[in-house]
Amino acid sequence: SESAEEKVCFQLHKRYIVKQVKSGMMILDQQAAHERILFEKYSNQLKTKTAQSQQSLFPQAITFNAADFALVLELQPEIEALGFRIEVFGKNTILVNGVPGNIPGSKEKELFEGLMEQFKINQAERSVPVAENLTRALARRASIKAGQVLIREEMQALIDGLFVCRNPNYAPDGRSTFFIFELSKIETYFR
Repeated sequence: SESAEEKVCFQLHKRYIVKQVKSGMMILDQQAAHERILFEKYSNQLKTKTAQSQQSLFPQAITFNAADFALVLELQPEIEALGFRIEVFGKNTILVNGVPGNIPGSKEKELFEGLMEQFKINQAERSVPVAENLTRALARRASIKAGQVLIREEMQALIDGLFVCRNPNYAPDGRSTFFIFELSKIETYFR
């Protein structure tokens, strides 16, 4: 297993996680890595219909324009399969009664509006199936962001979580999640 040196990791500019590996140094993009982890987790929950929902203490009403409201209704089965609990609450308005479990400090309204916003951005940029688009959108909006300070356990959990993913090398949108800076490459800077 890992040597003591390889267990050490630190955060760089609140965006990257740096860790020693056998061939040199690994630099991991914390947001891209977390998006990949969440994307695979949510995709799996969607397929197996196992998403957990946490009940909102104070259900939030959200009013949309007519087109977005129609979109929410159209996507309702998939949205609920991801762990949201929503109901129609009047003209172009829905009530968010629950959000996917395990999203730390999720503000229901912000998360749901963000999900729909990101869904539309994704839709405009590339054509993927609805369920995949929603899963990507939720992973993007629920992920750890650049600028978020992480403690060592969180960094280690991100590294471990990424490398059990089916596709650890890329975020759902194709961004690289990590890069290995080879020792031989580093050495060239000191010649």
